[in-house]
Amino acid sequence: MTRDTIKGDRRLQRRYPVELDLEYRVTQGGKVLAMGAGRTTNMSSGGLLFRTADDAPNGRSVELSIRWPAVLGNEPFLELCVFGRIVRNDSNGVAVLMSRYNFQKLTNARGAFEEIFTNAVIQ
Repeated sequence: MTRDTIKGDRRLQRRYPVELDLEYRVTQGGKVLAMGAGRTTNMSSGGLLFRTADDAPNGRSVELSIRWPAVLGNEPFLELCVFGRIVRNDSNGVAVLMSRYNFQKLTNARGAFEEIFTNAVIQ
Protein backbone atom coordinates (compact mmCIF):
# COMPACT_ATOMS: atom_id res chain seq x y z
CA MET A 1 0.00 0.00 0.00
CA THR A 2 1.35 3.41 -0.98
CA ARG A 3 1.17 6.37 1.36
CA ASP A 4 -0.23 9.55 -0.12
CA THR A 5 1.30 12.81 1.01
CA ILE A 6 -0.86 15.76 1.91
CA LYS A 7 -0.39 18.54 -0.61
CA GLY A 8 -1.65 22.09 -0.77
CA ASP A 9 -3.14 24.34 1.85
CA ARG A 10 -4.38 22.48 4.94
CA ARG A 11 -5.94 25.47 6.73
CA LEU A 12 -9.50 25.12 7.94
CA GLN A 13 -10.53 28.66 6.96
CA ARG A 14 -10.03 30.27 3.58
CA ARG A 15 -7.50 33.13 3.53
CA TYR A 16 -8.31 36.34 1.69
CA PRO A 17 -5.66 38.74 0.39
CA VAL A 18 -6.38 41.94 2.32
CA GLU A 19 -3.86 44.75 2.70
CA LEU A 20 -4.75 47.19 5.47
CA ASP A 21 -2.70 49.31 7.89
CA LEU A 22 -2.53 48.16 11.49
CA GLU A 23 -1.00 48.90 14.85
CA TYR A 24 -0.14 46.13 17.29
CA ARG A 25 0.73 45.63 20.94
CA VAL A 26 2.47 42.50 22.20
CA THR A 27 1.37 41.83 25.79
CA GLN A 28 2.03 39.49 28.70
CA GLY A 29 -0.09 39.56 31.83
CA GLY A 30 -1.58 42.92 30.92
CA LYS A 31 1.87 44.50 30.45
CA VAL A 32 2.83 45.87 27.00
CA LEU A 33 6.14 44.32 25.89
CA ALA A 34 6.33 45.80 22.39
CA MET A 35 4.40 48.05 20.04
CA GLY A 36 4.60 48.66 16.33
CA ALA A 37 2.88 49.19 13.03
CA GLY A 38 2.47 47.03 9.97
CA ARG A 39 0.23 45.97 7.13
CA THR A 40 -1.94 42.87 6.76
CA THR A 41 -1.08 40.40 4.00
CA ASN A 42 -4.01 38.02 4.28
CA MET A 43 -6.86 37.25 6.67
CA SER A 44 -9.31 34.49 7.54
CA SER A 45 -11.91 34.03 10.25
CA GLY A 46 -9.30 32.23 12.36
CA GLY A 47 -6.12 34.18 11.82
CA LEU A 48 -4.12 36.66 9.82
CA LEU A 49 -0.68 37.36 8.48
CA PHE A 50 0.93 40.78 8.66
CA ARG A 51 4.27 42.37 7.85
CA THR A 52 6.22 44.68 10.11
CA ALA A 53 9.77 45.99 10.28
CA ASP A 54 9.75 45.44 14.06
CA ASP A 55 10.35 42.23 15.99
CA ALA A 56 7.24 40.47 17.32
CA PRO A 57 8.08 37.47 19.57
CA ASN A 58 6.43 34.07 18.99
CA GLY A 59 3.99 32.68 21.54
CA ARG A 60 3.02 36.07 22.96
CA SER A 61 -0.42 37.58 23.18
CA VAL A 62 -1.08 40.35 20.68
CA GLU A 63 -3.71 43.02 20.19
CA LEU A 64 -4.17 44.43 16.68
CA SER A 65 -6.01 47.57 15.61
CA ILE A 66 -6.74 47.42 11.88
CA ARG A 67 -8.20 50.33 9.91
CA TRP A 68 -11.26 48.91 8.17
CA PRO A 69 -12.53 50.72 5.04
CA ALA A 70 -16.22 50.80 5.86
CA VAL A 71 -18.94 53.17 7.00
CA LEU A 72 -20.91 52.85 10.22
CA GLY A 73 -23.65 55.42 10.59
CA ASN A 74 -22.09 58.83 10.00
CA GLU A 75 -18.57 57.64 10.79
CA PRO A 76 -16.43 57.01 7.71
CA PHE A 77 -14.25 54.22 9.13
CA LEU A 78 -14.26 51.31 11.53
CA GLU A 79 -11.44 49.68 13.41
CA LEU A 80 -11.15 45.90 13.55
CA CYS A 81 -9.78 44.93 16.97
CA VAL A 82 -8.15 41.49 16.98
CA PHE A 83 -6.93 39.59 20.02
CA GLY A 84 -4.81 36.48 19.61
CA ARG A 85 -1.42 34.83 19.84
CA ILE A 86 1.62 35.09 17.60
CA VAL A 87 2.25 31.59 16.27
CA ARG A 88 4.97 32.35 13.71
CA ASN A 89 7.35 35.15 12.79
CA ASP A 90 9.51 34.54 9.74
CA SER A 91 10.38 36.02 6.33
CA ASN A 92 6.73 35.60 5.23
CA GLY A 93 5.47 37.80 8.07
CA VAL A 94 3.90 37.50 11.52
CA ALA A 95 1.13 34.89 11.79
CA VAL A 96 -1.58 35.45 14.41
CA LEU A 97 -4.10 32.88 15.62
CA MET A 98 -7.22 34.87 16.57
CA SER A 99 -9.03 34.19 19.82
CA ARG A 100 -11.59 36.97 19.36
CA TYR A 101 -12.30 40.10 17.34
CA ASN A 102 -14.78 42.96 17.17
CA PHE A 103 -15.42 46.15 15.22
CA GLN A 104 -15.33 49.57 16.90
CA LYS A 105 -15.83 53.10 15.70
CA LEU A 106 -12.59 54.99 15.29
CA THR A 107 -12.16 57.61 17.99
CA ASN A 108 -10.86 60.15 15.46
CA ALA A 109 -12.69 59.26 12.24
CA ARG A 110 -12.04 62.66 10.63
CA GLY A 111 -8.30 62.36 11.27
CA ALA A 112 -8.28 58.86 9.78
CA PHE A 113 -10.17 60.08 6.73
CA GLU A 114 -7.77 62.99 6.19
CA GLU A 115 -4.72 60.76 6.70
CA ILE A 116 -5.85 58.35 4.00
CA PHE A 117 -7.08 60.88 1.45
CA THR A 118 -4.62 63.77 1.92
CA ASN A 119 -2.38 62.51 -0.88
CA ALA A 120 -5.17 61.18 -3.09
CA VAL A 121 -5.10 62.38 -6.67
CA ILE A 122 -8.28 62.76 -8.70
CA GLN A 123 -7.72 62.07 -12.38
